[in-house]
Amino acid sequence: MSEVLTELQARYNRLMEQAVLDETTQIFIADLLSEVEKLQTSNVALRRTILKSSSKESRMSTKLRDALYE
Repeated sequence: MSEVLTELQARYNRLMEQAVLDETTQIFIADLLSEVEKLQTSNVALRRTILKSSSKESRMSTKLRDALYE
């Protein structure tokens, strides 16, 4: 979990402890934080997939490529 998400959750918890938020707002913010967490997890998975696919590409050495193009 990222530091930003952790900080947002801590701020949300402090607001709940202070009873500043009404019930509808609490539910809304909890849903938003849940969605952010899901999106962050998805983002990490997509980054891993991109890194794996880019590392599997065949890469020619510069000398070999230059020789083939001559």
